[in-house]
Amino acid sequence: MKRVLVVIALASLHSATGCSRGHREREYQGIVELHERVLSFEVPGRVTALKVRRGERVEAGQVLAVLDDSLELPQRQAKAAEARAADAQLDLLKAGSRAEDIRAAEAQLRGAKAAEETARDNFERTRKLYADGTVPPARLDEVRGQYERAQADRQSAEERVLALRAGARSQEVRAAIARSSQAQAVLDAADARLARFVLRAEATGAILDTHAEPGEVLQPGTPVVTLGETRRPYIDVFVPQTDLAGMGPGTPAEVRVDAYPGQVFRGAVEVVGRTLEFTPRYLFSDKERPNLVVRVRVDVEDSQERLHAGVPAFAWIAPQLEARK
Repeated sequence: MKRVLVVIALASLHSATGCSRGHREREYQGIVELHERVLSFEVPGRVTALKVRRGERVEAGQVLAVLDDSLELPQRQAKAAEARAADAQLDLLKAGSRAEDIRAAEAQLRGAKAAEETARDNFERTRKLYADGTVPPARLDEVRGQYERAQADRQSAEERVLALRAGARSQEVRAAIARSSQAQAVLDAADARLARFVLRAEATGAILDTHAEPGEVLQPGTPVVTLGETRRPYIDVFVPQTDLAGMGPGTPAEVRVDAYPGQVFRGAVEVVGRTLEFTPRYLFSDKERPNLVVRVRVDVEDSQERLHAGVPAFAWIAPQLEARK
């Protein structure tokens, strides 16, 4: 009878330490956990609204809390007005001169030409009278000055007509484009900062805890809510070092819990720990070595969000799982 008990005990020990092919069917026990994110604002401000409660389910992008932005909005509106003004100036340069402006400049040119002809005729008559000794030299100088001014006015009017017909210079257009881009960049920065006054859920999940209340003034990084990713739970199991062969990130796994008998949750190993979960670390006997374990984290697929944090779970991990499917 003692011999039978010894054989049974040795067989059990052999199976428990994974020294036979039975270790492939071993289940490792752990606790279901959720990936948690402690969310906070990136800017300081006073909380005007906390839109979620503890235990509430939220979708990715859903608004969780809002800060007072009454001081930021006027600055953003001013930057938007500057951007519109820069865009309008650029549009004017690209559109070129209006036909009305060109016609007005041409009319001014005709008037300048007529004034120049009158001044030239007056100068010619005065010069003849000066040659006859009828007018003094001062009068001739005065008429000559009027004629030269009329010539300058006509030349200026011609240049203006040419400039209007040619439109804006390429350098002016590039400068206007740069001013428009700069104004838009300033506006984008203001919008990005304003968006940070609204705290949104980064993933679908559940609110595990809230840490702030409306009316509180928060500094950047102050926790507001803790979000648990209910569609991406995980379990940490402790695997004997004798079972680690062939196990690594991506190794398929199956997980079961007592609440759903007969159902299996698919998963995969996320990481295999690099340190043993056993002491002492300096000396191991033949009896102790089978008890050396390594922490292995298994990510579980749970799109229907059926698993709950804290529930005991059992994982079956094996590289040959793919072949079994």
